[in-house]
Amino acid sequence: MTEFDVMLINPPTDIPNAVQEEHLGLGYIGACLKKKDISFMIMDFRNRRWTISRAINEIQKFSFKIAGITVSFQDEAEKVFAFISTLKAKGLNTHINIGGIFPSFSYEEILEMFPAVNSVTLGEGEETFADLAENIINGTDWHSVKGIAYLENSKVIRNETRPLIDNLDRLPFPERYVLNQGLNSMCLASMITSRGCYARCSFCSVVSFYSGFGPKFRFRSSENVIEEIDFLYNQFGIRNIFFNDANFILGKGKGCNRAAEISEGILKRNLDLHFILQCRANDVEVELFTLLRKAGLRGVFIGIESGSQSVLDRFKKDTTVEQNLKAIEILSKLNLYAVIGFIPFDYNITFNELNENALFIEKIKKIMPKNKLRYSYLTKVLPYAGTAVEKELKENKIYKGNSIKFSYKIKNPKINLIYNTSKSVSNIVEKIKIRFHISVTENFNDWTKRTDDPD
Repeated sequence: MTEFDVMLINPPTDIPNAVQEEHLGLGYIGACLKKKDISFMIMDFRNRRWTISRAINEIQKFSFKIAGITVSFQDEAEKVFAFISTLKAKGLNTHINIGGIFPSFSYEEILEMFPAVNSVTLGEGEETFADLAENIINGTDWHSVKGIAYLENSKVIRNETRPLIDNLDRLPFPERYVLNQGLNSMCLASMITSRGCYARCSFCSVVSFYSGFGPKFRFRSSENVIEEIDFLYNQFGIRNIFFNDANFILGKGKGCNRAAEISEGILKRNLDLHFILQCRANDVEVELFTLLRKAGLRGVFIGIESGSQSVLDRFKKDTTVEQNLKAIEILSKLNLYAVIGFIPFDYNITFNELNENALFIEKIKKIMPKNKLRYSYLTKVLPYAGTAVEKELKENKIYKGNSIKFSYKIKNPKINLIYNTSKSVSNIVEKIKIRFHISVTENFNDWTKRTDDPD
């Protein structure tokens, strides 16, 4: 049996055609363990698209003292905790620590509901998990480690908060286990160049997560980002990058300047790249995005959310419908792909607002070519842990269930019926597509760099 000090696990998922990319959180933790000479293995079952039973059989081939398991998505948490409980039931006698945005908010509920979880990392995991691992490996008392919570004598204990890392440049580059294990088939790598966001969207847990432990957002320097890009380009032959920041631009001034510096650095080094990024509509400007396009930008995940001003205001987007349209026009003129973050349904939605959303979609379909545009029109805002939406629904006793399995009804019963019926039909169609091996999602990989690409 192969022995390691630590096993880092990205659990399997049963979601068809799940996005195949590196889990950078585990990659960063792995790199920090490496600096401390702690032996570890990263098992990314989501990327390998393994079943739960196959993943558990694989884990049983190894011996390790602590397992770090990520809970990346709250709406998959029930399956993750079933996976963890099965691991313990199958005889895994080791400390299990979980981490992520969702567990940082819902640690009390998790620890009380799932005894298989020994501890929860609260906030950023790099320094906290390495500290916890050292104590467990050395056989010393781990209960005083900063930044964790655990259950003791049926009581949830939350230790002293660990501050956020003050300078992201001092972090080692993430361990590139997906690239090292040959799981990458598209010459594609993910990168995170910042953490957090300056906005205050009511449905997003990112800002409340970071502001609960320190600054709302932090940058890596453009020099540090370019150094990692160069490393990926020359070490692994990467030609496609997904900048997985919650908001790559991060506002006027320093944010825009840094994005421009990164573009100029790519051009100066003659790096033949394509990349995609995520940003807000009000950060899309012609001059900056023309430069980004020249450096290799080919697609943008853009947080539009609604074509109704009253909904945008309710979501605290601090943007206007006009800004949303202008952003789409700029992306279209620059021949960029656009994936639109769009949330037509929430608790307070009215028929008038639904109509405004429908009219907005018709407008952007005329602006953006069909093969360059992706959006969903059956998305309902979810009360994710730590968000203003969750707080509002709980205070008004609309929130049903718990953070592992939650639901709510739309205020207008007719709209609620329309949403549920449409969603049910959509789910049936997806199952049929899966049954007959038809792609559930549109192919959106045309942005990637190919050897025969003319530009």
